[in-house]
Amino acid sequence: MKIWIFFHGPLEEGYPEAKETLRICDEAEKRGIDYKVMNPDQIDMLVDSKGDWRAMYEGKMLDVPDVIIPRTGTETTYTGYSVMRFYERLGVPFLNTPRVVETVADKLHTLQVLAAQGLPVPRTMLGKYPPDLDMIEKELGFPLIVKTLKGTRGGGVFLSETKDKFKDLMDMMVEAGAQQHIIYQKYVNSSFGRDLRVFVVQGKVLAVMERRGAEGSFKSNISRGGAGQPHPITPEIEKLAVQVASELRLEVTGIDLLFDENGFTVCEANSSPGFSGLEPSCNINAAAAILEAAVAKCGQKMPAAKTPPTGTDILGKILQWGRSKMPQKRVAVSKTKDQSRMNIAA
Repeated sequence: MKIWIFFHGPLEEGYPEAKETLRICDEAEKRGIDYKVMNPDQIDMLVDSKGDWRAMYEGKMLDVPDVIIPRTGTETTYTGYSVMRFYERLGVPFLNTPRVVETVADKLHTLQVLAAQGLPVPRTMLGKYPPDLDMIEKELGFPLIVKTLKGTRGGGVFLSETKDKFKDLMDMMVEAGAQQHIIYQKYVNSSFGRDLRVFVVQGKVLAVMERRGAEGSFKSNISRGGAGQPHPITPEIEKLAVQVASELRLEVTGIDLLFDENGFTVCEANSSPGFSGLEPSCNINAAAAILEAAVAKCGQKMPAAKTPPTGTDILGKILQWGRSKMPQKRVAVSKTKDQSRMNIAA
């Protein structure tokens, strides 16, 4: 069994979500699972109508994994999506498909899918320059949340307390030549500085963490100084989170819920959820849960953990992958019944 993990950045301490990727590697190493971490942006592809489909990494031919775990989320590039679709066409299963990753990377698209099914989401408008201040005030009121369409870890989210402050923010963005697509959202006052992160794997809620922002901050993200604590998995939370995951077709996700007067409102969903704060706060092994779901996609059971490896062993294996001498093999589309996998011919 061969598992690939797609990650967009360096596996260095302090780099966003590198810790989570290394945790998944750690769990794979404990179980003797063959894994590789690669940046999909560094993969070259060749497609041909005669069945000669090949992928290369640093000039070396790649084989085909049994499953791919994408950990690129909202930072997936066009190249990243192309590489994922390439392997999807070859029949490789994904733990969150390329289409799902692309859908939830777009905050407005996510809300459109959920709102169409009657699930609770904040009242939202697509932003434009210059904004119609009177219409926005009438439809959404102030305070108002301003978000970039593609942001993560609390980045690109602003709170405009008044109409004047909102105008100042928009004027600044225009003066700076900002071309970001943005959305405006009705502010949920009862959730100031706090929310819930619901961790869902294969349709099951495994943990709920309440996040509270640093004093005076309306953002609750752990990566921005917030703190987490376990929260009960209530029937209401479980039902809503499972519905959201189902509608978005997310097999692994972190769903963020806001507290409102009627219970909860869906803030957003993540295809590559961070869990460095969730694991210690809720005392769960999120990395093992993700790995187990990937193993199940291969039709196998999760191997038992063996002697824990050292961090040096794991990082060394990952770094060596980019320099290893792989046999030069030709990769072509097989002419099997489904014509969906690559064969490796010496």
